[in-house]
Formats: sequence, structure tokens, C-alpha cells
Amino acid sequence: MDRRMRVSSALLSFIATLSAIAAFVPGADGPVSRQDALEGGNTTLYCDSTPDTSDDELMLLVWYKDNAPIYSFDARTGTKWSSTSFNTSNRLQADIHQQPTSLVITDLRGDDQALYHCRVDFLLAPTRNVGVNLTVIVLPSQPFFLDELGNKVENKIGPYHEGDTLVLSCLVIGGRPPPRISWYSGEDLVDASDGVSDIPGVRENELYLPLTRDNTRSLSCRASNTHLTQPVISGLKIELYLPAFNVSIHWVSGTNGDALQAGKTAVARCIAHGSYPSPDIIWWLDHRHLSQHSNQSVINSSRTAVSYLELTPSVGDHGATLACIATNSAMAPDRNSKADVVVLNVTYSPLVEVIKDGDGRLNEVSELDTLHLTCETKANPPVDNYTWYFNNIEIKPNSIWGSQTKAQSLTIVETERKHAGQYSCAAANGVGETRAEAISIIVYYPPECTSSGITLVKETLKCSVRGLPEPDTFFWHIQTSGEDAQHLTTGSPILPLSQLTGSLSGLLDASCEAGNGVASQEKPCKKFFSLEQLRPPQPQQCDLAYEYEEFQMRCVPVENATYYEVSVWRISTSNASMYLEKRGSMGFGVSQALAQGGGVPWLVRGPLGTLKMGDEAAASACNRYGCSRALLLRPTENLLDAAETPWWKYKDVGISIGALLLVIVFITSTVLLVRLIQRSRRKPVPVIQVLQLDDVARDYLDTIGEHKIQASRSLRSCSSGYSDGSAESAPPVDRRSKARLNWEWEPPPPDVTLTLHRESAV
Repeated sequence: MDRRMRVSSALLSFIATLSAIAAFVPGADGPVSRQDALEGGNTTLYCDSTPDTSDDELMLLVWYKDNAPIYSFDARTGTKWSSTSFNTSNRLQADIHQQPTSLVITDLRGDDQALYHCRVDFLLAPTRNVGVNLTVIVLPSQPFFLDELGNKVENKIGPYHEGDTLVLSCLVIGGRPPPRISWYSGEDLVDASDGVSDIPGVRENELYLPLTRDNTRSLSCRASNTHLTQPVISGLKIELYLPAFNVSIHWVSGTNGDALQAGKTAVARCIAHGSYPSPDIIWWLDHRHLSQHSNQSVINSSRTAVSYLELTPSVGDHGATLACIATNSAMAPDRNSKADVVVLNVTYSPLVEVIKDGDGRLNEVSELDTLHLTCETKANPPVDNYTWYFNNIEIKPNSIWGSQTKAQSLTIVETERKHAGQYSCAAANGVGETRAEAISIIVYYPPECTSSGITLVKETLKCSVRGLPEPDTFFWHIQTSGEDAQHLTTGSPILPLSQLTGSLSGLLDASCEAGNGVASQEKPCKKFFSLEQLRPPQPQQCDLAYEYEEFQMRCVPVENATYYEVSVWRISTSNASMYLEKRGSMGFGVSQALAQGGGVPWLVRGPLGTLKMGDEAAASACNRYGCSRALLLRPTENLLDAAETPWWKYKDVGISIGALLLVIVFITSTVLLVRLIQRSRRKPVPVIQVLQLDDVARDYLDTIGEHKIQASRSLRSCSSGYSDGSAESAPPVDRRSKARLNWEWEPPPPDVTLTLHRESAV
């Protein structure tokens, strides 16, 4: 037994040594079978490893690809081996226990095509070889199409017309073995004459196909090189345009026989057969396009298009031609469009329309011009009676329209405003009576004043006029007291007084004339206005103050004032009246005072100069329309006392004091000079001397450098009359130098007697 094992081992070693050298010869070394498989798929190779006798046993099984080992199984040790270069990703799967044994190769590649053989070594029996010639089928690419110009075509080709010849090439790339290319129309074979293309590795089949109405089904190209799978197919749709081959018109309703009645709706139907794509069915009545009154539907299975038309014929449609045209919009206009035509037979009552004759715009006439209206008709039979209507009321003869009211024309020689309104006429014949649609006649007339005429609202004049059309131009003539007349033109009835120049105080004489393009206003609107109502109100919160070495008038601004005036009234020598001493401006309007004030309360100020006992100061608020009544204030004794000049400011006192000081200084300097001279001659003996000063010099030295200024005192008006404010209660006054306002004083008028009444200023 041991000897037998040693012999077997030596034999297997020898066989393994020779296996790399000896080559399998098909037929001579063993049978060879043919086997096909698809690229990317799987295939199974079988090898019979069953011993011929029961006392024999399998020793070694080896698979070769073109004599190169790719897999082995050593039954003695149960060891499996596979080529790492071939068995990538574990593509080899062997089943040794199955009989015959199988070797499965997965994920086939094109280079897997080869002669495979299996070698089986037994303990006793001779070596067995079995060959398998494996062909790996490589499918061709998806077929694609090129037209006769070499352009690639996808999904659909066309459009073509019936009778055109389709020239199309189907090409595939690759494939092993080379594929066959066939053309099919639906399931019918059209052409199988494939061949080799000029491009290496590409096969081609060029198709020439005359197109008809019956062979417009889907076109496909099929490439096949194996029975293991279905052919590779690419489809293409042929777009074949076909005109309709039959069109017909039928009346559905609304007719009496073949006759139509004007104004009565009739329905017609048009049927078109055999068009692709669906045709556009168009209705024509002579040269009028009627498709907006139709609808269309399509039956795709039978390629039938149906259109219904609702037609309401008029008098002008009698004898007209009604046509139904089925046109394939995808085709050229001259490609076999089909049509059907019928001639209309229309009966009708009169068709009536009111026309305004003469020049001018439609439906418009100016007052006192002639209005001429005509009742235009079309009727069969002719019209035998006319009737005119005004605002839906029948016009009777011998009225404001005259006696000719039953004729075809209606004439008004001199049109008045009462003739404006709705006009219509009716015409009758043997078929019936028809009334025309009314037209509106507008009577234009020139502008005229309304009852309100010219009105003044705030600072705006308004000219109230009426006219048709609305006036668009206004001519103004404005004159104020003491001023030249002003002539203005506006595009609206509004004239702001701000557009006027010069003074606007006193009375205002205003007139306006409007124009509307028809005629000028015959009589202008006139009115007089007093502008006192536009003056500002009288100041109510004012006071008197003594500031900056003069009297001041201070007032809280009032509404609508643009400036203020102050004046000083002085009692005459006879004490019987008062005359105007001074007058001037004192400040700004409300908005300017706000900016000028800088504090609360803000005031307007005006200098008054010097006031005396019995004088009165007046303040008035003014604008361009004049000044308000003056508010009068009288200074109190306390205020007048506060304005008195201090004694040291008088001229004589100042000169005396100055002279005294000069004398004292001269005496003192002389004494000092003498003593200095004596001390220079001899050594001075220390002596203490006392300089004796008189009372005036001592008082001056004690008070030198001190300046006292008496505070100003003010008088503020109150509701109970004049205020007697004391100096102690007066507020301090800023004594810094300020620029005095330049006043242009008007010459005082003659003595004016003032009333004794005093207004409150609070």
C-alpha cells in the first residue's frame, strides 16, 4: 500500500510538471464542444470527473484557458487554486461535488473568448481531457440614424408629404459576430440589405422608402448577432403631412329650406376627412373671417375634423358666398387644401342707421347751427314708411322740429340747447319694421356766468361759469384801489391772489371771461371785493419796555401777519388832539418770528425812540392786504422814571468834576516836585506828612471805578388798562451794545384826535 501511494505521488508530480509544457490538441487529446455566452453575462463549463471503475479515484482536476491553467483542485489534500490574473473579483465558482463538475465564469469579458479544456487525473485510469470552445457574444451598439445629409436623427424624422421618398441610414457600432441590420415598418420587414460602412467597425443599412398614406406607421431598425437575446432596436417616427381629401358643408338649424332670415341665427357644420395633423377649419363669408363664431373638434382615430358655425346673417349677406376651408397649417399653402362653398339666400326687414350729415365731429353741433339727420336703410322690399323718435318719444309734425317729421331726413335750422338728446328712426317694409339704434346729439354753447359769479375764498378768486364743452381758458381783469388794471390768463377757474402784483388793500374790482372753443363769453362775470377780511387780526399781547437806551414795543406774533408797524402819537400843544410823531416797521411774520425768537415766548420788536408823558405807542399787524387796527399803549410814570438820564451823565456836572480833578492833580504833582528838588540838595530828614483832601475829592476817590446803571423798567399791558409796574419788579436788562435799527420815518400827518378808549394787550 505504501508503495502504491509513493507511485501515485510521483505520477502526479510528473503530470503537473508536464502540464505546463504539453498543449491540448482538440480532437486528438479529447472531444471539444461549442458554447456561446453574452458579454457581461455568465457561462458554465462542465467536466466529467467520474472514475471509470469503482476502485479508481480522482486525484487532480485542472481547467485551462488556451493551455494556461486558471483553476485546479487537488483531491488528495482538498486544496483549490485559481489564477489571480483571471479570477479577479472571484469570477470563478467551481462545484467539485456535482457530476459532471461545473466551473462558472461570471461577468464575462470579450477577452474571455478562448478554448477551455479540463484535465482530470485518476489514480489508475489514464488522464481525461475535455475541451470547450467558448464564444463570447459582444452585442452591437444601439442603432442610430443618419439622414441623407449625414445629420443624426432621433425619435422623429420629417415632416414629409405623401409621395416623398424617405432616405435614411441605420448604423451600429461593434458587435461580435458582426450583426445583421433590418428595417421594419410596424411589424412588416421593409429592408434587410445591410452591409459594411466606410467607417471601420460600423455596419450600415441605407433605406429608400416611398411614403404613402398607408405606410406612415413607426419605423424601426433592428440589429441582431445572436439568438441568446432579442435584437437591439431603435425606433423612429415618420411625420407625414396629409391634406384633407374631403370637405362638406351642411345646414343644421335656423333655415327655411335653403333660405336664411336676417337677424336669425343659423348653424352650419363643416366636416373634413383625412388630414394630418388636424386641419384648421376656417369659415369665410365673402371676404370676412368668421372663425371667431365657430368651434372645432377632432376625432383622431378616423382623422376627422368637425366645425360648427353660428351665423346671424345681415342684409349685406344676401348673395354672399359662405366657404369652409380645411387647411393643414403644417403644410405649404399650396399643398392640397380642400374647401366647400355655398351661396347664401337671405331675407330681411330694413336695416336702419341714423347718420348726422354735414361738417363737424360726430354727434356734436354748436348752438344756432343747422342739424341735419338722415335715416339710412337697406331693405328688401324697399321702405315705405319712416318714423322719428326723440328720447324714445315719437316726434309729431308741427312741433319744435317742424312739419317734415315723416321723411327720411330730419332738419333743424337753428339748433338750441333743448334739441340735445337721443335721436332714432324706424323704417318699415313688407317684411317688418326696424328701429335704429339711437345716437346722442350734443349741443355745444359758449360759457356764461352762474348765479355765484366770482367768489373769493381765503386768498383765491374762483370764476363760476357753465358751458359745453367745459371752459379751458379764463381771462381775468383785476384792478385794486390806486393801482393799474392787471390782465391775466389761466387754464382753470382759479386765480390765487399771490399772482397779482402791487398793493391789495382796499377794494378789488374783478371780472373774468371764459372760453371753451365754441365762442367767447358774451357777458363777463364781475364783482367787487373788500380785502379787509384778509387782513391779520389786531395784536393782543404787547408791552412797552425801555431797553438799549430807548423805548421798545414787544408783541407776540399773530396769525396771517407778514410784518408789523409801530407808531408814536404825541399830544398837540393845544392838548385837544394827538398827531403822528413816528411810524416804522417792527419785525417779521409768524414763521419768521419763530426763527428769530430763539426762546419762549418769541416776540417781534420795534424801537420807539423817546417817549414823554402823555405819548402813546401803537402796534398793528400787517400783510399785503393792509394793517389791522392799532393796539395803543401809554407808558407809566415808573417806566418814564426808569428812562431818565442819571445825574452823572449830564454835560455840566461832568465838566466840573473833570476840572476839579485836574486842579488836584496839578497841586499834588507840584508839591512832590519841589520836595524832590530839596531832597537832592541835602539829605532829607524823614518826615511823615498827611495830605488833607476836601470832601469832594475824597468822595470822588471813594467812588472812582464804580459805575451803576439803573435797570430798565418795562410796562406790560394787561386786561385792566395801563400797568403801574415798579422799578423793583422790572426784569434786568442786557446793557451790551446792540446795533440800532435804521428807521425811515414818515412825516407826521396833521393832528389826529384819538379816542380815549384803550385796548387790552394781554
